[in-house]
Amino acid sequence: MKLILTLAVLTAGAALAQDTGLYAPAPPANSAFVRVLNAPTATLGSASVTAPASAASPYVVIPQGEFTAKLGATSSKLTVVAGHFYSVVAVAGKLVLLTDQAADNKAKALLTIYNLSKTASIDLKTADGKTSVVSGVKTGESGSRAVNGITVDLAAFNGPKALGTLKGVKLERGNAYALVLTDTGLTLTTSTTQTK
Repeated sequence: MKLILTLAVLTAGAALAQDTGLYAPAPPANSAFVRVLNAPTATLGSASVTAPASAASPYVVIPQGEFTAKLGATSSKLTVVAGHFYSVVAVAGKLVLLTDQAADNKAKALLTIYNLSKTASIDLKTADGKTSVVSGVKTGESGSRAVNGITVDLAAFNGPKALGTLKGVKLERGNAYALVLTDTGLTLTTSTTQTK
């Protein structure tokens, strides 16, 4: 009986050790995670970051409080709260700080869609238009939803019109995905809180 109990404890410990690699690190004390969207050249505080067209950069650690963000030629003072996740986007010549939902449900995949297009309101649905995932995302805003792991075709819609389609998106539980819609289409980036 003692041997069985010892083996059970060792097995549980080994499984826990393997799982620790699956989880993203927490922000350092008094810090937040911040990234940029759709910004080939950008700085967040003292960190230089890049996000290819219609994509998301890695998150960087920013101390709580005010910092300077610069995307291209546009700069602004922004304020973050420790323990939160943010995305910085340029909308109509101004920088906007969007609060991102944390991917804290390891049994689900987290989808976040960002509307950086001129379309006033969009919906994220399955590409056939039958299943709604996130609805009513206005220009310069975002919307999120945790979903089951699945491989699926996704599209951003304005009413019945598809504005951009992604085929065969493999959504894995425990991961987060950033979908960025611009006037040129829809792009997917697998998000991570691993810092640059």
